[in-house]
Amino acid sequence: MKVIPDSSFFICFVDDLEGYLPVTDRIQVLTTITGKFEFLVVSAVEQESNLQRLPAQIQDNLDLVKIPASGIQKDPSIELLRPLLGKGEHEVISCAQIHLQKGDIRFVFILDDGVARNLVKRILPALVSHMKGTVGFLGYCAIQKVLDKNGTIQLLTLIGKSKFRVDQATISTVITEIHKRCV
Repeated sequence: MKVIPDSSFFICFVDDLEGYLPVTDRIQVLTTITGKFEFLVVSAVEQESNLQRLPAQIQDNLDLVKIPASGIQKDPSIELLRPLLGKGEHEVISCAQIHLQKGDIRFVFILDDGVARNLVKRILPALVSHMKGTVGFLGYCAIQKVLDKNGTIQLLTLIGKSKFRVDQATISTVITEIHKRCV
């Protein structure tokens, strides 16, 4: 399955969890996740996340992709979003929309910004079933047994205490879902 992350996904691990989780643990989680899925990183996310800070074992698992200008200009919904979003969010949504238009449905895109998520729901509802936030994606990884159940719950609890902006209700919902679906 393809994963199209926003910069907030990487920033959560590289910056926001600093002081809450040892760097070796953060790198291990990222290495595991990026090794199990095909990560497609758009150029704006590469720049915003400053991905060269990541160890080679993670960088080697990332496919850097360019959004073809002709592909997005044809879709008025994508152009409607351009002035309302940051470049990273716009490119992530564009990449997701291109996959959907090609009939590729085995992908998920990670989008944490509330405004961007609401715009996708209103303007591009066909993408909603492919959209997850960082916390929801980590829950998905636990449910799919990519990550250990208890380790993921501990990680989510730390994310809730960190600088990462997510409400506690979201974390609680995902932890409850992990408990229900991971036996």
